[in-house]
Amino acid sequence: LARATCASSTSRRVGNVSRSSSSFRGARLPKAPATIRGTAARSRRAGVTRAVLRDGQLVTIHYVMKFPDGTVGDDTRMRDAPATLPIGQGQLFPKLEKGIAQMEVGEKKTFELKCAEAYGERKDEAVQKFPASPEEVAQLKAQVQPGQMVQLPDRTSAICVAIEDDGVVLDLNHPLSGKDLTFEIELVDVADGPKLFGVPIVPFDPNKVVKKE
Repeated sequence: LARATCASSTSRRVGNVSRSSSSFRGARLPKAPATIRGTAARSRRAGVTRAVLRDGQLVTIHYVMKFPDGTVGDDTRMRDAPATLPIGQGQLFPKLEKGIAQMEVGEKKTFELKCAEAYGERKDEAVQKFPASPEEVAQLKAQVQPGQMVQLPDRTSAICVAIEDDGVVLDLNHPLSGKDLTFEIELVDVADGPKLFGVPIVPFDPNKVVKKE
């Protein structure tokens, strides 16, 4: 759900690669705090509270992420961990953010995202071999098995494809790249974001600035 960016394709030396989980169970978000209830701007229509979303506001949602075959990749209710995310800061896929902006608090909607609208297409060039010394190769073989997710020194995550005598082959594609995804979302709450001296802090995105001719 939260947007992710693959690592740069420039070659880098791998060292002190730490072992991580051997299986990937979906695009889990960090465990969110309890539902935030604040003084978000709201309008009423026929007695129903509708969120009026602005950049910088926080939305609390429950979601179920599914793959095309119906397999559940993640479910925040099963984990008892609703996700709280800011609007307008690029932490939601654009299609989801636009859809959530039209939802009422308590409403549920289903969104189908093509891979290009989610984690992107898989890129062959993102599978790279990183040179390693004999000592580093020995350390990797003792800690990592092909197929496991590892973390590089720059905190980039990758999947170990193979460990060879002179280096390690890593897949820097996001584990969900190339996959179409379905999100079943419930908008739980909308709250104001952080303020400074009582004034909402609105993130500035130069890409949203419209230049006048």
